[in-house]
Amino acid sequence: MLSHQLRLVIIVFSLVVSSLSLGAQDWIQFEMAERSALPIVRASVNGLGGHRFILDAGFNEVQLDILFVDGSGMRLISRGESKEIDFFGEKETVPVAYLDSLELGGQQFSSIRTLLIDGDAGMGMDGIRSYGRIGRDVLERLRLTVHYPRKLLLLEPSPEKEVPKGGVLFTSVGRFLLVPVRLSGVIGYVEGDFVVDPNSSTSLLDRKWAMENQLASKQVRQVRLDSFEVGGFLRQGFSLMLGNLGTFSYVGRPVGVLGADFLRSISISYDFPRELLWLRRVEKEAS
Repeated sequence: MLSHQLRLVIIVFSLVVSSLSLGAQDWIQFEMAERSALPIVRASVNGLGGHRFILDAGFNEVQLDILFVDGSGMRLISRGESKEIDFFGEKETVPVAYLDSLELGGQQFSSIRTLLIDGDAGMGMDGIRSYGRIGRDVLERLRLTVHYPRKLLLLEPSPEKEVPKGGVLFTSVGRFLLVPVRLSGVIGYVEGDFVVDPNSSTSLLDRKWAMENQLASKQVRQVRLDSFEVGGFLRQGFSLMLGNLGTFSYVGRPVGVLGADFLRSISISYDFPRELLWLRRVEKEAS
């Protein structure tokens, strides 16, 4: 009897371990440039695997380096389309093509609309060469979780019923995502929209807005807030550099930026179908 129970325990334990192992395989490693929090992942396009791509929720489209396309001999579907872009302050018209397939983190996509971009236009980051950029056109049906301290990310279908508490609605304005943030200072709580921009090396608070709300004086370069809240995420004693957001390309009148220096210390989840975002505090060795 005891032997039978022992075998049963071993079988159940083996099934649990197997299940955990399969779950662990869903997480994929990523790289980052030194001054950015944009994940750089390995993806397969049209059956060609293992190539670096920037995963960027700040862009709608998928982009491919046209030199990579030509050099690999990849065949793309063309319908004679083109699009005018202004990603980095200079307008240009680029060709549009369609990928047969794209595979990333166990997720497979087909018939992907793609912009063909000169590889010098933002594909390389601090010496890490990438061959394209994957944006919200691919991510829109998924939940993306980026665990920055461990450099792991998870792509999964947005669950129909599971909606964790503490999320906050984001707004897509232009190519950027904005979230409402609650700050506390000398006069109490004030609220404003912040851009979530992993490509910005520094988190910022607009100087003029901070002065109007008595969060900072004219002479200081940074401000220390009593508290900083995004949905259910709370950080006390949070410091932000002051800057003039009017000189940036952000739209929607944000009052601040959540940049790489902040994001690299947390885990962030984007549930694109629900337009929800979660921030979570993590330790580097936390699972």
